[in-house]
Amino acid sequence: MLTCKEFDDFMIDYLEGNLSIWQKYMCWMHVKFCRECAYYIQQYQKVIQLEQKAFDSPGDPVPDTVPEELIKAAMAHYKKA
Repeated sequence: MLTCKEFDDFMIDYLEGNLSIWQKYMCWMHVKFCRECAYYIQQYQKVIQLEQKAFDSPGDPVPDTVPEELIKAAMAHYKKA
């Protein structure tokens, strides 16, 4: 089974469907048994959805319903890139 670090290395390709069948299966198995990575991928997908929504009207403020932790996670991701 993959480690959390290995899963993190594959996560983007996993979400974009760019892995072999075996790699997809290994990622899927990891997420099935690792609550932390399952939560991580769910939050990451929410960030992607919010980012896509933000480009619909980039001048609009961030809605109050967006958790502060999610905003911080998105900002941290941009600093890494």
